Parts: sequence; structure tokens; C-alpha cells
Amino acid sequence: MSTSVASTTAAGCPDVSPESERQRYAAISRALADAKRLCVLEVLANGERSVSDLSREVRCQIPNMSQHLAVLRASGLVVARREGSAVLYRLSDPKVLEAYGLIKSLAGERPA
Repeated sequence: MSTSVASTTAAGCPDVSPESERQRYAAISRALADAKRLCVLEVLANGERSVSDLSREVRCQIPNMSQHLAVLRASGLVVARREGSAVLYRLSDPKVLEAYGLIKSLAGERPA
């Protein structure tokens, strides 16, 4: 009887996916690990918004909102487009809301 042993990385994690992919997953997880950024995602579920609109709706000062949006953009959860002097943000993919719904479900709440 032969047993198979999964190879492990230097960190001791089974080598089931490349380290670069796990790093990307961790970046997305960190982006979702902030209540204010989750609120931004909820607002963007209703359509694209400017930084000032998001700041008002989420009740967050513009400089802080810009930092939150930078994290969300870097993780690929939101995308931006320029319209005149305004930058409009929207969810990058409907799966972002599915992921948020899963988090809510794991936390014991009903998904939106």
C-alpha cells in the first residue's frame, strides 16, 4: 500500500496552489477585512459612484475614502473610470458581491 505525501513549501503549506496565487488571495482577504470597505462594496452594489458620493454615503472623509478605494482597486475588487474631472468607481465583477455574501453567511447572517 502506497501513501502519497503532498509536497510542502518552506512555510509548511501544502503546495496545492502557487505561492503567488495565495498571495493574491491574501490581498483580497485583507481588502475585505475592513468594515468601512465592506460598506463601500454595499454602496457600489447599487451602481457606480464618485469619491465624493461614496464619502457622503459611507460617512467617511474624502482622504480616507481615497485610501480605502486604493486598497479595493489594488486587490481588483473595484475598477475606476474617468468622466470629465470625476473618477467613478464600480464593482469589478458581480462575484465580489457573492464573496461578500459568503462572508456574511459564514458570520451567521443572511446574504444580501
